[in-house]
Amino acid sequence: MDELKKEDGLLPEEEETEAAEEITEEASEPQDEADGREELLEELENIRDMFQEELDKANAEPEDGEGMLIQELEGDEEYAEEEEEEIAPEDLCQCCEEKRRFKELGEDYPYCEDCRNSMKKYPMRKSGIIAFLVAAVLFVASYTLCYPYMNDAINVAEASANYKSGYVMSALQSYYSYFNGGKSGEGISMRAFDEIIDGYNKLGYQTNGAQLINTYYSEDDLKKPQNKKYAETVKEATVLTETYNAVSEVTADALEGKEYDYDKVMAELDALKEAKPVEEGKSEVTEKYNEVFIEYYKYVLMSIEEKPLSEQLEQLKHIDSIGAGQEWVYLSNYCAVAARLGDEEAVNYSYDKLIALNKEDSTAYLSKANLYRFIETPDADKIIEVCEEAKTNLGASDVSYKHALAIAYLIKGEGSLALEEIKALFDAGNYTVQNCNLYALCGLYNGDETIYADMKALLANYGYEISELVTQYKKDKITIEEIIKDQGGDI
Repeated sequence: MDELKKEDGLLPEEEETEAAEEITEEASEPQDEADGREELLEELENIRDMFQEELDKANAEPEDGEGMLIQELEGDEEYAEEEEEEIAPEDLCQCCEEKRRFKELGEDYPYCEDCRNSMKKYPMRKSGIIAFLVAAVLFVASYTLCYPYMNDAINVAEASANYKSGYVMSALQSYYSYFNGGKSGEGISMRAFDEIIDGYNKLGYQTNGAQLINTYYSEDDLKKPQNKKYAETVKEATVLTETYNAVSEVTADALEGKEYDYDKVMAELDALKEAKPVEEGKSEVTEKYNEVFIEYYKYVLMSIEEKPLSEQLEQLKHIDSIGAGQEWVYLSNYCAVAARLGDEEAVNYSYDKLIALNKEDSTAYLSKANLYRFIETPDADKIIEVCEEAKTNLGASDVSYKHALAIAYLIKGEGSLALEEIKALFDAGNYTVQNCNLYALCGLYNGDETIYADMKALLANYGYEISELVTQYKKDKITIEEIIKDQGGDI
């Protein structure tokens, strides 16, 4: 029965008792948890009330130190506003164009501090370095390949500049290194070729010009119309050579200091002007001898015979009337003779033409300086002025003007300066008869007879005697002023 009761759910009193015990145990545990929660809530409420109380106090009347956080935040807002202010364009960094220039390094410093630091750390990008190296390699390669042509270009430019400025001799010297390179006709500058040939013609070096032309141009080339001026230069050189040989044969005895018949030789020279020089052994190019050359040799004979200077000048003026383009033959003598005569107009005429041909013509300066020695009242200051012009245009290598400069100082009575100038000329290797005589004269003027003795001995070694004018001065028989005015005293 008891078992049936159990299976059928009977005996309820036992089951209810066990269930009640379980409920009692379960109910006791949640009660403890509820009590803990109440305590936690109560603590949180206390914290909230305390925080609210503190917050209310802070918002009410903040004392010193209180409310600092709020003030600092407000300060940050002001700083942010300041940063947001627009920067004037002139104060912007030239690199980033955004930040203010770092003026602590100076008002003109162009970059901001950040860009400055970046530049210090990375002064050049890799790509920039590579580009620089490539450029350097290309430069070296191009320089190596182009150096010969660059050197030629420099020589030609320098020579052409000198030529156009009137320094013809310097131009010819610069061109020499260019044409001495053995270039072919196609590889030379036509401007350079024209200028050097014209320069040779101006200064009387037609033979040199003809040799240069024949180096680059064949006979067939010279027959072409565009090369006519070169063909004429070659022909002129041939005519001059043939004329020189003819007049030298006629004047040989006179030029060698032998006895000769002056009138006969002068007549023979006149005959050459009408001669037909096409003979066996002579060039067929020379159809007629050069008249200027023939007339010039007539002047040379007049000079040897010491004909009056006025007659010599007239002969030179006659040559000038027929010698257009051949001034190199006679014009220096024209200027020198005119100076000896004190003919200022004739000197200025010939001087201007000489300088127009070549600013480096030392004879032009010497002749004009002599003019102011031989005029009625010698003008030392004018001589010095001409010498200064010569010094400027002749360059350091040509000091021939110092002869005239020494004479100018003698005129001024400044003997020590005169001796200094002639000594400098002598030390430069200018051992001419005139310079030896002037050196001896300046030595005597300064009371130094040793110089006189040395110059006398030097001249004797070469078969010359010291000037009688210098000897007369030594004996106190003539004055410096008289020597300077003496037209025959070529000191």
